[in-house]
Amino acid sequence: MLKGNEQLTKPQASSRHGQTNGAETKTMVEKKGFKRAEAATYLGVTAVSIDRLTKRGLLHPSRALRHPIYSRDDLDRFLRETS
Repeated sequence: MLKGNEQLTKPQASSRHGQTNGAETKTMVEKKGFKRAEAATYLGVTAVSIDRLTKRGLLHPSRALRHPIYSRDDLDRFLRETS
C-alpha cells in the first residue's frame, strides 16, 4: 500500500544507444500449423468446409497430436491449386 503522497514510478529508459530499460522485446514468430478453426479463417471458409475438404482428400492434416493440425504449406498449396 502507498502511504501519503508516494507514487509508483516507472524505470526511466536509458538515453544511451543499445541499452534498454529491461523490457522484453517481443518478436513475431511465423505460425506454421493451424487448428481447424484457424485453418478455416486462413482460407476464408467455415470449419465444416475444412472437414469436407479433408474428407475429399484435398487437405492433409497431421494427426500426430490430439487435434488435426493443418500446415501452412498445405493450405497455401490448396489455394494455389484451386485459384
